[in-house]
Amino acid sequence: METQAVDKLMKKLIRVFVLLLLPALILFVLAFVSHQSGMRVTVPGDLRIWGIVLLVLTVFLSVALPILMRTSFHDRAAKNQHVEYRQYERFQVRQMAVTLAGAVFAGLAYLLVVPNFHLYASVLMALYGIYSVLPSRRKLAGEMKYYKIAG
Repeated sequence: METQAVDKLMKKLIRVFVLLLLPALILFVLAFVSHQSGMRVTVPGDLRIWGIVLLVLTVFLSVALPILMRTSFHDRAAKNQHVEYRQYERFQVRQMAVTLAGAVFAGLAYLLVVPNFHLYASVLMALYGIYSVLPSRRKLAGEMKYYKIAG
């Protein structure tokens, strides 16, 4: 029964992951095409400021908020000593949505051609976030066992 629950969750999370990653991928492709064609997207204000803002948003959404969410979920699970399958599923989807929203801001940084430091840091943080929420059967099985979740 446990492997069926993991497989069911894995299937759903992969579908959600792909759907949530599409906006960031489209933005990166759009930015790449605009760079190759020589088009520049201009915004009001200083690009350094935009770079800082986009970097902060990317770090907050891709790294800081997911860590806070996971810690909060774990604390509630430890206090209640039980986690429902639906709770865990919703937590995974919410965490994925927040993290992949950070990748969208990294894509915006690439589109706007912000200073290299801010661009590279944004992309690196987005990649870390994507890797951290990438669905893995082994990770899900381990967490479901740890939280004593039965599907």
